[in-house]
Amino acid sequence: MLVKSYSELYLDDVSRNIGTIFEYAIDYGFDPIVFWDIFICSEVVKEIENGNPRFLVGLSGVELFNKIIQNEEFYIPKPFINLSSYYWAGWALAIYQNYKGISFYEINKVVPIKKVLNWYKTLHEADISKFIMLADEMFKKQKTETNLKRIRIAAGLSQSQLATRSLVSIRNIQMYEQRQNNINKAQGDILLRLSKTLGCKIEDLFEINSL
Repeated sequence: MLVKSYSELYLDDVSRNIGTIFEYAIDYGFDPIVFWDIFICSEVVKEIENGNPRFLVGLSGVELFNKIIQNEEFYIPKPFINLSSYYWAGWALAIYQNYKGISFYEINKVVPIKKVLNWYKTLHEADISKFIMLADEMFKKQKTETNLKRIRIAAGLSQSQLATRSLVSIRNIQMYEQRQNNINKAQGDILLRLSKTLGCKIEDLFEINSL
């Protein structure tokens, strides 16, 4: 789903702040994947995506971090002499989110934070255009198969096994995976049965309409 974009004049501040947020989360003891899930679902990230100036430039990365974890104590910022993989990942994803114009949540479905952290070694000294190119390639690859098919395969289920366990007809499953039927418009009970069988959220099955 497209989100409101903000001016690139704010991008340097936003990308540095998100890098700082991720850096502090790891220092605080969070698991990086767990924290990124918290971040992309937080009110802070929604305000950033919606272009709220206070969250773009009015608060520091440390202040935003404390808002996310709902901690009233502010930590003294430390100098970033050698930027960590967590700072770089947050910084790069902030730039990509602004470029792509979709939510961090949708980006994370296709370019998960674990993948971004693995790219650090080879990409952190490269121009950001290299990161954008690789992320775009993942989106192009993802478009060749539906979320339903991708999640089904990851769960180790054939179409017939999924049909049997979810009580959704194999024909329906085939039509959704071939995009002949729009899964975003599927009946609620079908989506619920598929998500429960696959162990995912209903929204994970939805397709991004515009990239």
